[in-house]
Amino acid sequence: MNIKVMIVDDEVLVRRGLKAMVPWSRYGMEVVADAPNGRKGWEAFLQIQPELVITDIVMPEMDGLELCRRVKEHAPQTKMLLLSCHRDFAFAQQGISLGVSGYLLKTEFQDEEWGTLLEKLRSELAGESARPEKSRERPDEWKREFGAWLTGLSRDFEQSLSSLLQSHWSWMNDSVRVWLLEGMGSSANGEEQERAWISRELDSQWEWIACGDIRFLLTPASISRQVESLLVEWKLAGKVTSWETTGPFAGLEPWIQTVRMLYQRTERARKYGVIQDPWQEPIKQAVYYALDRLDTPLTVSEVASQVGLSRSHFSVMFKKGVGESFSEFLDKRRVKMARAMLDETALSIQEVAERVGLPDAKYFSKWFKKCTGMTPSHYRFKQKEGSSRTIVHSTAQT
Repeated sequence: MNIKVMIVDDEVLVRRGLKAMVPWSRYGMEVVADAPNGRKGWEAFLQIQPELVITDIVMPEMDGLELCRRVKEHAPQTKMLLLSCHRDFAFAQQGISLGVSGYLLKTEFQDEEWGTLLEKLRSELAGESARPEKSRERPDEWKREFGAWLTGLSRDFEQSLSSLLQSHWSWMNDSVRVWLLEGMGSSANGEEQERAWISRELDSQWEWIACGDIRFLLTPASISRQVESLLVEWKLAGKVTSWETTGPFAGLEPWIQTVRMLYQRTERARKYGVIQDPWQEPIKQAVYYALDRLDTPLTVSEVASQVGLSRSHFSVMFKKGVGESFSEFLDKRRVKMARAMLDETALSIQEVAERVGLPDAKYFSKWFKKCTGMTPSHYRFKQKEGSSRTIVHSTAQT
């Protein structure tokens, strides 16, 4: 008997797209119901009792997280997947606390990540993963666990990490530094070649972990200068575009905190369109200080003081390093954040204003119009109008 699947999303095209583009029968699954919001989804769940529920997060009447909470309380064995337009660690972390099995992008219906996750869920629902030591049978299984753990979808890797620090990675119980590299591609063959490059250059112990298009290099802190020289050579040769580093640290908990912090910091920079490059340290500090506080009023003087520079020196250094003034940098990231909230949520203009650090709604509206050419209300109307036209056009074609 097929596994029963229910899809809950307030966008008609998303529900249709998931039904049509995912090869459900390949995974022994069948979509038996769909619903336009959490409330209707909850009503349908009580009637149909599907084994797998795939739900959007931001929906009218009842959001996806509340739906997850109710489903898990009523039927803990039910598998839940969250959908969103973009990665958001806050949602992912809330999902984990509710027992969600995965968190995926709406734009990647045919991505291999879907296939891997659906196959895993089929195995779990069929009872094939009952043996707790199954993941230990394959030495490289921790690499797959690492990616899921890093993006907030699983905690399995932490068990593997504990075992690794007692065996192959015992040297990481001493002083370690971690390097996150970008711009190296994502092929498996490429990873093998990269390991060969490192083997030729570093005599000390090290670990190289690929995760999509980024890499983690873990080394003893004592060889930091050697690693820095190697990365500069790679950048000049076009092998890497940029890197970040932090440490030293040692042991299990610092490992978890440091690696996750470095990844999340890099993801925030990507999310808000920040081009990573080895900037001078005060500029790095200013960029991350600002990205962490987009919901707070900030001034150039405040940030300059935070990184230990005068206002004028900071302004000149920031413009030279980043290519735009600090105010321009901040406005671009806040506009992007505001657009996403106007597109994807039902928050009021006042609430959006507060969340981008401009709590006066009138000032926010003038600022938003200056940046985009439209008031927030007009922008939201145009987006909804465009979405409605797309749905009507698609319906007419079908």
